[in-house]
Amino acid sequence: MQRNDFTGTPIAAETGDRYADRMRILTEEMLHEASLKAAGDSPWYVLQVMTGRENAVEKLLGEAEIEVCVPMRKGRKRRVRHRIIDGASTPVIIGYVFVRCRYSLAAMAGLLAAEHVVGILGGSDKPHVVSAEEVNQFNEKANTGLFDWDVQSDVFRSGQKVRLNGGMFTGFIGTIVSCRADGMGDAVVALDAFGRMKPVLVPLAILERI
Repeated sequence: MQRNDFTGTPIAAETGDRYADRMRILTEEMLHEASLKAAGDSPWYVLQVMTGRENAVEKLLGEAEIEVCVPMRKGRKRRVRHRIIDGASTPVIIGYVFVRCRYSLAAMAGLLAAEHVVGILGGSDKPHVVSAEEVNQFNEKANTGLFDWDVQSDVFRSGQKVRLNGGMFTGFIGTIVSCRADGMGDAVVALDAFGRMKPVLVPLAILERI
C-alpha cells in the first residue's frame, strides 16, 4: 500500500506574511472567474457590501476587470456661512452594488472573497437578478438627478405599505419604518425579501403606495 507524505503546510496552519500572500493569490484566482464577461443584455447580480464601502468595492472589482455598477446621487445640501454647498456624491441605495459576469459557483465564490463584500442577494446558488434594461434605466435616472436627496417626492408616513419601483429591489413590497414628513430625503423600509424582513435605506423617489 503506497503512502503519500504531505510535506507542505496547510493554509489554516500558516500565519503571517506567507498566509496573507497565499490568501491573496487564492482570492485573485477566484476573482478571475468573475471577470469572464457576460453578454451585453445579460442580467446583473447584486452584492451586499459593508456600508460606506460601495465605491471601494467598485474600484477593486473594476481593477480585476469585473463589470460593476454603483448608481450615484447627490446627498443633502448644506448651508455654510450663508452659502449653499452641494451634497456629497453617494450611492443611491447604500450597501449594495450591481455586478455582471458569467454565472458559475466559482465566480460567486470569487465575488464573495472580495474585500468588503458580505453577501450575494438571494444567495450564491440562486442569486437574485436584475435585468440589463432595469439597471440601465435606474442608472440613467440617477445621472439626471431624480434620486437626489433634495428632490421633492410624495409624502409618506411610518407604517405605510409601499412598493419599490427602482434599483435592485424593484417590485419588492415593504413597510416604512421611518422617514421625513416633508417628502424629501430617504426612508428606512422593512422589505419582505427572500423569506425574511430586510431593512434598507432608499430614496423616497423610488417608493409608491400600494
